[in-house]
Parts: sequence; C-alpha cells; structure tokens
Amino acid sequence: MKWASRVAVAGAVVQIVYGLLACVFRYPTITDRPFELLWALVNLAMIANIAVWLATRVASPVLAAIGGGLAVVGHLLRAGISLFLAFQPDAEVDTPIVATVMLMFLGMALIGIATVRAKRLTGRPAWAPLLVLAGGIVAAPFYSFDKVVHFILLGLLWGSTWLYLAAVGRRNLNSRGHRQAAVGAAAPAASEVG
Repeated sequence: MKWASRVAVAGAVVQIVYGLLACVFRYPTITDRPFELLWALVNLAMIANIAVWLATRVASPVLAAIGGGLAVVGHLLRAGISLFLAFQPDAEVDTPIVATVMLMFLGMALIGIATVRAKRLTGRPAWAPLLVLAGGIVAAPFYSFDKVVHFILLGLLWGSTWLYLAAVGRRNLNSRGHRQAAVGAAAPAASEVG
C-alpha cells in the first residue's frame, strides 16, 4: 500500500500544479489534450488516495466500502471521459461529467461519515474526507458561471484537500505498520519467555 500512498501524494501535487497551469493556460486552453490527459492521471491518483484511506481502517468498514466503491467508479469514469476528450475534444460530455461528480461526491460523503462515526481519528484528521468533499462542492458550481475560476479551484483548492487526505492517510498507514511490526516483534519475545 506504500506505493499507493506515494501515488496519492504525487497525484495531489500534480493536481495543485494543474491549478497553477489553469492560472496561466486559462479556460478553454486548460481543456486541451495535454491537460485532459493530466486530469485523467489526477483522477487515477485520487483512486489511490481512496484506497489508502480505506486501507488505514479508520472508517466503519461497510459504509466506507460502499462510499469507496461509488467514488472509485466516479473517478474511473471521469478518467475515461478525459481520455475520450483528449481524442474527441468537441464531444458533448457535460451530462456524463455531472454523473461522475455525483458519484465522487456521494462516495466521499459516505467515506467521511464512516470515518467520523468510527471515532478512530480525532480532530481535523477525522474530517479529511469531508474536507475533500467540501473542496469539490466549492469548486463544482463555478463551472456554470466562471469556468476560468472553476479549473483553478479544481487544482488549487480541491488538490490541496486531496493532499491533506493523502498526508493523513500516509501517516495513519505508517503508524498502523509500526503497530503491526511492534506486535509481531513482541510475539516471539513472549514465546521465548514461556
């Protein structure tokens, strides 16, 4: 799972870079082929981020698995749409994109609720999935009335929340690994005493 954690962090950083690029290559240029391909990669990294979060077992398992499944399907479909747009840039995909966003948001809401309800994390880290959801909810409506700002927020704001989720997930994944290693090391020592 460490590789997925690295992909999650790298993907969030790339997403923030995407936001910076959106400041320079303003809409509609930010929707050209290289940027759509970049966005497809970012969506795959978001899937890695979700996988790491679920692997840390800080959320109620059933609700988190349902949420994770919905969000992963949303991100996979969105990555597919980006690949399609890279080769068919004039395709009408607004409705399918809205459907993917709904899956992503519903999935992250369920993961967030499952995390808060599980009470395995305290403070801000417990709210990390809901922070990702909030960042997306802030960025999404701008598509309707200010696409320039929308694409900037997708990178800078939403990317920052994904980076926070990746950092919390990575920390919890590492601490879980240390706990398992300590338990594994203690077991032979206990058997040697007996």
